[in-house]
Parts: sequence; structure tokens; C-alpha cells
Amino acid sequence: MIEAVLVVLTKAHPGREADLDDWYTNIHIRDALRFRGSITAQRFVRSTHQPIAVPPEYDWQYFALYDVFDPERFSREHWENALTSRMMVTTAIDDSVLEDYHYYPLAFRNNDPDTAHSGGVVFEQFNAAPGKDAELRAWYADHYLPAAARRAGVQSAALLAFRSFGQMIPTTPKYNYVGIYKVNSGDSWKAWKDLPELAGSPLVEQESLLVTHWDKLTEKLTKDHVQHPTSEGLAAEEGARARMGDDVMTGGTEKLGTA
Repeated sequence: MIEAVLVVLTKAHPGREADLDDWYTNIHIRDALRFRGSITAQRFVRSTHQPIAVPPEYDWQYFALYDVFDPERFSREHWENALTSRMMVTTAIDDSVLEDYHYYPLAFRNNDPDTAHSGGVVFEQFNAAPGKDAELRAWYADHYLPAAARRAGVQSAALLAFRSFGQMIPTTPKYNYVGIYKVNSGDSWKAWKDLPELAGSPLVEQESLLVTHWDKLTEKLTKDHVQHPTSEGLAAEEGARARMGDDVMTGGTEKLGTA
């Protein structure tokens, strides 16, 4: 059972995108899924097509979603193993700012459980207007999410909220709420253009509202995939480790939380 979704936004140092991509796809995501508490993980890349203008300071390049059944255990595994042989980190990643937070489901809808998610993600990030959290949650779950889930190409829809329990890093995110819409159509993002419902709601803090579109970068990986790898998967991981060599971080664990 999924208790939380770990939302991770990353970017590479200039010119190191290929190194970051190789490490994250073939090493890091597999290391993380070997830790207790995790279920699945998938990576996405920022799309050239966006429903609204994205602020220049929002310069994340990659987006990952981890389904987690025990966020506290998953975070503890990271604290205990980061920068060791069980979780080496490439120097290609720009870790000057960490966006790595568990969000907890409040509402979920899957339009067709028999159809696998094959596309990208529309990602909403927002806060409630002052004093409007309870009203926002009710309105979003009962009215907005069901309507948005009916948009063309939407495979599933989820509303999730941040809470301090089980977090991996000792900071709080800019956004208390996220909406995650997995889409199977390349044009589904267009339904979010101009944000008529969210942008018009007095329950939403308008100045911080952000919606982005991400294209699929990797297939969903499960814990079983890494515990019982195919020869192809094993070769990809071994090759990536050889390419990375000793080009790994040796400091920075102070940015993680402590037990």
C-alpha cells in the first residue's frame, strides 16, 4: 500500500547532463529501490511544451516519483547509506538546493486500472489561501480533481499534501500541496493552459501557483526489477558504475535530516 510519494526535482551542473542522466537512471534509482520502504520509481524530463510560463528561477531539468510504503524507513535508509558504496552520488548533480519531499495522498482517481501509464506528467504545485486549507482540500478532492481527471488523455489523478513526518531533509517545501496527473496523450497538457479553474479559485494562493509538464524519460522500475534484474538491466548498471568511476561526492550529508 502506498503511504507517500517522494517527489524529487534535480538539475545537472552545466554540461554534465549526460553524466547525471546515466547515474540517476542506471545507478541511483536502483540503489534507492533496494532500500526498505520503497515500491516503484520513475523519471521524467522537463518538456519543451508547458501550459503556462515557467519562472526562470524554476530551472529543474528532471523529475522523479517514488511510490513509498514506509517513508520514515526509506528516509532512514538514505541517512544511513548516503555517500557510501550503497549510495554513491555523482558530482554531476547540482545539490545546492534539494527538492526531495514526501507528499501524502488525500485523493486519488484512476480512470482505467487495466491501462498502464505510458506518457508524461502534469504537475501542479500550490498553496491554500490564508486560512483556507480545509476548504481547499474539500473543493479540490470533491470538485476540481474529478473534473480534471476527465480531461482527455488523463490516466490517473492525485492530490497530495506535505507533512513533516518521515521527511528526508530538514527543510519545508515552498508548496504544501501537489497535484499529480499521469497522462497518456502528448497533448493532454493543453487542458491546463491558462489554468481557468485553479487560477480563478479564491481558495488557492495565486502568486505561488505553478503547473509544469514533464515527458517520460524512463519506464517505471519496481523493487522486483532491482532485486531480480535482467541481464540487460544488470549490464546497464555495471556499465554506468564503470563510467562514473571515482567521480563521486564525498561530502554533503549534513543536508539530510537526522534521526
